[in-house]
Amino acid sequence: MATTFAAIDFETAKGHHICSVGIVTFKDGVIIDEFHALIQPPNNDYNWHNQQVHGITEDDTRFAPKFNAVYPEIKKRISGIVTVITTSLLTELFY
Repeated sequence: MATTFAAIDFETAKGHHICSVGIVTFKDGVIIDEFHALIQPPNNDYNWHNQQVHGITEDDTRFAPKFNAVYPEIKKRISGIVTVITTSLLTELFY
């Protein structure tokens, strides 16, 4: 039986506002698909600390789509398969 899952990671601009998403899909341990998108957060507003962590700035997302435009692509890539997500808690524990 094939083991397929998606790993998804978000970067945030400020609070819970997303500025980037990355999704990698694996089948039997082999990468079969990759997706990345920059997302313009509300008012294209960033917390300085978050920028230091991921390096994404207002200039990077000035013309990026908003989350509602990217969501259908995210949903398509994770629907019906096991999905794992990283959290800032893991980042805080190891960095």
